[in-house]
Amino acid sequence: HSTMDEDQTPYTTQQQQTAKHDESESFIHNTNPSATETTTINNKHSTMDEDENRVVKLMSKDGKDFEITAKAAQLSVLVKDTLEESEKTEVEIMRVDSKCLEKVVEFLKHYAEEEMREIGTPLRGSTFIEIMDQKWYQEFVSDDSISREMLFELLTAANYMGIKPLLDLACLKITFQLTGKSADEIRGILNLPEMTEEEERRAREEHKWIFEDN
Repeated sequence: HSTMDEDQTPYTTQQQQTAKHDESESFIHNTNPSATETTTINNKHSTMDEDENRVVKLMSKDGKDFEITAKAAQLSVLVKDTLEESEKTEVEIMRVDSKCLEKVVEFLKHYAEEEMREIGTPLRGSTFIEIMDQKWYQEFVSDDSISREMLFELLTAANYMGIKPLLDLACLKITFQLTGKSADEIRGILNLPEMTEEEERRAREEHKWIFEDN
C-alpha cells in the first residue's frame, strides 16, 4: 500500500499542474480579444471617424450652401437629428438666411477646434470680458465684428438650430448691451413699440437686472 501511495502522489501532482495549465490557457483565451473581435472594434472606430469627418452641406433659406464636417455641424441639435434620421449629406436650414448662416458655420467650425467654456450662473464677473475670457469668442460678437441686428439674428438662429453655446454667447452679449439702459434705449435696441407706464412698471419689476442702474 505504501508503494502505491508513493507512486500515486507524483501522478496526482502532475494532474494538478496540467489542470492549472489548462485553466491558465482558458483564462488567457477568454480575456484576450480574438483577431476577429479586434478587427471589428477597429472597424467601428474607423467608421465613426469617417462619419465625423465626412463633409455635409448646410443650405440657407435663400439657397446658399456651406460645407462643414459632420462633427462640427452636429453641435446643432437640428443638424444632428437630421443626419441621424437619414442618409442625407445636405441639411436645409429653412429659417436662417445666408449671411447669418455663414456666421453660424464660422462659430461651429471654431468650436470644433476650441470649445467655448460654459457660461455658468451666477455669472463669474461684472463685465462681458470678465465672463467671456476666450479672445476668439469675445471678438466673434464684438461691436466691430457684427452689427446689433446680426447679433439678434444669431440669437434667433442659435435657438432655432439648437446650438446652446452660441445661444448663451449671444444672450450674454445682449444682456450687457441692455444693462443700465433707459426704457427708451432698450426699446430702440429691441425695436419694441413704446411701452405704457403700466408696461414699463411691470418690466422694471420682472427684469430688475436690466434697469438696476436707473
